[in-house]
Amino acid sequence: MKEKLIGKREFLLEKKEKLTKRLAEKLPEKKERTGERVKVLHVLTDRNIGGAGRWLLYYLKYHDRTAFEVKVVLPHDSLLVDAVKALDVPVIAMEEMEDKSFDKKAMKALVQLFKEEQPDIVHTHASMTARMAAKAAFVPAIFNTKHCMESAPGILPKKLLRREINGVFSDKIIAVSRAVRRSMVHAGTSPEQIAVVYNGIEPIVIPSAEEKAALLQAYGGKAGEKAIGMVARLEEVKDHETFLLAAQNVLENRKDVRFYIVGDGSLREELERRVLELGISEWVTFTGFVKDVEKIEAALDIAVITSKAEALCLSIIESNIAGVPAIGTDSGGVREVIKHGETGYLVSVGDSDKLAERMEELLADDAKRKAFGEHAKKRAESMFMADQMTKRIEKLYLEARK
Repeated sequence: MKEKLIGKREFLLEKKEKLTKRLAEKLPEKKERTGERVKVLHVLTDRNIGGAGRWLLYYLKYHDRTAFEVKVVLPHDSLLVDAVKALDVPVIAMEEMEDKSFDKKAMKALVQLFKEEQPDIVHTHASMTARMAAKAAFVPAIFNTKHCMESAPGILPKKLLRREINGVFSDKIIAVSRAVRRSMVHAGTSPEQIAVVYNGIEPIVIPSAEEKAALLQAYGGKAGEKAIGMVARLEEVKDHETFLLAAQNVLENRKDVRFYIVGDGSLREELERRVLELGISEWVTFTGFVKDVEKIEAALDIAVITSKAEALCLSIIESNIAGVPAIGTDSGGVREVIKHGETGYLVSVGDSDKLAERMEELLADDAKRKAFGEHAKKRAESMFMADQMTKRIEKLYLEARK
């Protein structure tokens, strides 16, 4: 294993040296850009609009157009293409780009693109290929945002390899939470490379009681029901099983509550079967993908996240900013969003009994639920706003230019 990891490290470094040498003679002379806007290319390989895509859209909406010239590089069939264009930001749609971090066939096209565009900064969102291409094209500064927790470090050679790779192909790494930063440092990345910048969102209009009722009824809700919801991809890491077991426990004591599973994913059919097995299908709604998800997030009485590993949790932040308290598993960056006993509660990963207990506590106490929601809103407004996030990112851009 050790020899294999060392060999991989040597391969990456050799690849970098070969690309650099081969392209040096072909690279056009760098144009003088004194006094012009800082040119930034964001590269995102996602075809769907997930957490990274929403991060990007918030940044684009608030970025300083007088100081920065921003373009976005995307797969030609990404759902983000139209969303980015709607913000009047140029899109470079690439046929060659696949939805994965390392995409060998996209390397040549990206190198050529960076040579032609001559950006001051390439900012990637997971794409290792784009970082390698930016290094080969002599882009002055390479940024990468880490939107998820780093995997376990493993043996020492693997940690050293990760540190080497990040050191070579990233000048600055933005972690979306302190938990992500800790996971990266633990896995081998140099702490000096990492800056923590929390995800930011926009204020959300709080719907009236009538508007909430109408929205929830559109998804099968009934008058008089309380609404508990989990907004997340239907994937293993989100651990919907714990959410469903907690729902079953709550429903043994009261039936005036509906549980909303908002989102889609590969486990949908399995989870729908599980709801039938648990005998709770009458009180559980699968909404599927919801375009304006913040509306249903604002209509909930309690927001929940049960992830086994979570970088920060944008859905909880969005519910919080609408005055909705939350209960979440104490995993990753969730405790940076939920202040236990003030804006909601934290429970251990997989503890469906405790989750149910906290749900019932908040359902039974309107005053506490309201107080938690008010504190959650104030906290979210002070820590997780899109304009704040954008200013911090652009401050890092300017520092990288010095």
